[in-house]
Amino acid sequence: MEGLDLLKKDWKKSENSFEQVSEKQIYKMIHKSSSSIVKWIFIISLLEFVVWTVMSFCMKDTEVMQKFNSYHVEHIMLPFTIIWYVGLAYFLFQFFMNHRKISTTDNSKVLILNIIRTRKTVHQYVWFNIIYVVLTSIVVMFIQLNYDKDILNMISEFDKQGNVAVLYAIYVAMTIVFLAVFVGLIWLFYRLIYGILLKRLYKNYEELKKIDF
Repeated sequence: MEGLDLLKKDWKKSENSFEQVSEKQIYKMIHKSSSSIVKWIFIISLLEFVVWTVMSFCMKDTEVMQKFNSYHVEHIMLPFTIIWYVGLAYFLFQFFMNHRKISTTDNSKVLILNIIRTRKTVHQYVWFNIIYVVLTSIVVMFIQLNYDKDILNMISEFDKQGNVAVLYAIYVAMTIVFLAVFVGLIWLFYRLIYGILLKRLYKNYEELKKIDF
């Protein structure tokens, strides 16, 4: 290892001006590309936040939402709504700060660390959304089982026949299938959108490691 370090030092001392300029140019290109990628991650997450907010307002007056609101379970759903918006605001802030840090970085080692941090933040963001969808869906399922009159009447009928366990099994199975499809679509969306950007960011990370070496 000491011999390798001495070899690297000797190579750096013997570099001509063309090689130095070339290395700086490569760093600038990677830096500009990384900054652009992180900026798009921030823009896409911001657009996603806007879309979900608009959809929630548009769905307020739908028959399904009106029926759900008639259960008067705001005390249950309000904490989830707060967690949702606080979580999104937190990740938007993190994406903005990551972009700012990468844009102002002039050191390859620091840029590598910021790229790693950005990739980690994106993965956390994806998992936050998936876990939130799963938990809220489970909560909604239990609310409907306890408050939906149609479901309660059906439970009563099946209970008289001694088949209430079958009804619960069917309902849970349908919920699991719905969740699997919905989460699968969300995962696919994130893999396509954020996955492409993260792959480009990882390529920049690999190139930076070569330069730093």
